[in-house]
Order: sequence, then structure tokens, then C-alpha cells
Amino acid sequence: MFKVLFVCTGNTCRSSMAAAIFKKIVEEKGKEIEIDSCGIAAVDGMPASFEAIEVMKEKGIDLSAHRAKKLRENLLNADLILTMTKSQRDYILNNFPELKGRVFVLTEFVNEGDFEDIEDPYGMGIESYKKVAEELWENLEKLIEKIEQKSEK
Repeated sequence: MFKVLFVCTGNTCRSSMAAAIFKKIVEEKGKEIEIDSCGIAAVDGMPASFEAIEVMKEKGIDLSAHRAKKLRENLLNADLILTMTKSQRDYILNNFPELKGRVFVLTEFVNEGDFEDIEDPYGMGIESYKKVAEELWENLEKLIEKIEQKSEK
């Protein structure tokens, strides 16, 4: 099964929301994709942030059971590893150069190389989380289209 891993810093905001949103999109499309998330500097077992849980709840997604996972080598067996920022992508590639071709900034992958970092909403209030959730949703809709196109070939 095709595996996608979302990576951010703490795995309590962006990557956890990205994984939850993408699971919903994948289920709605009737696709089978394994989806996970982790954080480069995550503290194992931390829950998603209150704001992330609230924003996802508004979108009909329950993020309350999420627990953060620190980036570990065993998680890097995904077919596609998508980070939220260029610095996160570079960190992974510097530490695991063999992953070249599988690690991208989410926006870089869906926009054919053109990208912007998805800013960390941590500590910025609920409106920042809503903005990030919308940005993620938009990019993840493009992601499922790209994956569908590749699987048709």
C-alpha cells in the first residue's frame, strides 16, 4: 500500500492536521493510502494542540486521540514524505540522503517545485490555525489528484 508521512516540528499542529485532513479526503475518494505523521522535535505522546483539535472539529474531524511521535528511521519507509517547511525537508535529507526523491515540502510537491512554507500556528491563536487548516486542505486536495494521476499511469 502507498504510504504518505507528514512531518513538522512538534507533531501537534501542522502534520497532525495534515494527516487527519488527508485521511478524510482519501476515505471520501475511496482510496487506500497509509497515512502517518511525526515531528522532527516532537515529544512522544503529546496530544494535538487545543486549537488544532478545535479547528479539526469544525471540519468534522476528531483529532483528540492524536499523540505526537518523534521522527524515527522506521517512519521514513514511506513512499512520500511531506514536510511543512524547507528547513524540515533539508533536515531530513541531510540526515537521510538516501531519501532523495521521496522527501518534499508539501507545497513543493503539489505545485511542481514552486513552494511556500506552511507557517507554524503554534501559540498564534485559533485564527492562525484556521488559516493553516485551509492552506493544508487546498494543498491536500491537489495531493490526492497527483497521487491518482500517478496511479493511473
